[in-house]
Amino acid sequence: MSSLHRWVLKWARLVHLYLTLFVLVLLLFFAVTGFMLNHEEWFLSKDSQERKMTGTVDKRLLEPVDKLAIVELLRKDYAATGALNSFEEEERTLRIAFTGPGRRCEAVIKTKNDDDAPLEEGELEVTHETRGLVGVMLDLHRGKASGFAWSLVIDGLCIAVLLIAVTGLILWSSLRSRGRYSFAMIILGVVVC
Repeated sequence: MSSLHRWVLKWARLVHLYLTLFVLVLLLFFAVTGFMLNHEEWFLSKDSQERKMTGTVDKRLLEPVDKLAIVELLRKDYAATGALNSFEEEERTLRIAFTGPGRRCEAVIKTKNDDDAPLEEGELEVTHETRGLVGVMLDLHRGKASGFAWSLVIDGLCIAVLLIAVTGLILWSSLRSRGRYSFAMIILGVVVC
């Protein structure tokens, strides 16, 4: 065995061992939530918890529409949390949606009557919908409404799993007795995928 080969095996062993230990909790999280996603009906109740709030919006924020002030009002006074997902201006209403893992908040502001007459104050209805801890976990697994930082965590885990697999194959190839059926198991795994 050459010194280069020994060096490659040494580094493959170190990377494989410590990278696996480093991402162990994330691997367990994605394994468990992957199973939960595959059997979502077992873990997630069909009824999400919904809470409604009503109020008014000052006319000064609506003519012209001050998006920033409206969003801040919703965050401060109506407990809107999560990332701003959409802000739609329709003919008689404004629809603002905030999303986060396992939750959604939608505000509907009525700006005009049915006869297109402007209202003195905008009529506001805020709906908070939550799916509990299981909903949060499943949305984190999917990367849904989880933000840029969690997206980096998912990308990092993907790279780590790829490195773990490659270093595992390098270590497997160095074994004198790879086992009678080892290569057949690799082929079977490829065929099953």
